[in-house]
Amino acid sequence: RSYSVTGVQTCALPIWNPSNGFVRSVVSGWQVNSIGVMQTGLPLAIRGANNFASDRPNSTGVSAKLDDRNQYRWFNTDAFVNPPQFYLGNAGRVLPDVRIPSTINWDLSLLKNTRLSEGINLQFRAEAFNFLNHVNHLSPNTTFTAGADGKNINAAFGNIANARDARIIQLGMKLVF
Repeated sequence: RSYSVTGVQTCALPIWNPSNGFVRSVVSGWQVNSIGVMQTGLPLAIRGANNFASDRPNSTGVSAKLDDRNQYRWFNTDAFVNPPQFYLGNAGRVLPDVRIPSTINWDLSLLKNTRLSEGINLQFRAEAFNFLNHVNHLSPNTTFTAGADGKNINAAFGNIANARDARIIQLGMKLVF
């Protein structure tokens, strides 16, 4: 099963509204926005067998799921071998018990709208993408490369080499007229 939750939240901050125009322009017009994504990973598909008939390897009958997985060994690479020449591999289209890493990402923005005159507004924006700075790994390498003995020889097979961007913060101002 795959679960995905995406949320968008916008709210204007209810702040005290003083009678002094300058003080009112400083304390009013604030807005907070957030977007959150929590998503489980998709099943992995192993490809790369080389036997003139199939690109799927054979399963050895051992589960590819690891209890102590990490980015250098996301699944059991010894669970696959090259099928005999001209036979289709018996590994499933996707692995039933191994998925790509999940995603947890929250973006946050803080806006300040200031009215300068009739029809002219100044907007200050502070935005943080991946606000919580959560490491979101990308997919592991799923390319099986068979050696002379039929076992994998690809050193990167099962490794995760990349991740999504870390926290990014940007500031901006916009004159709206």
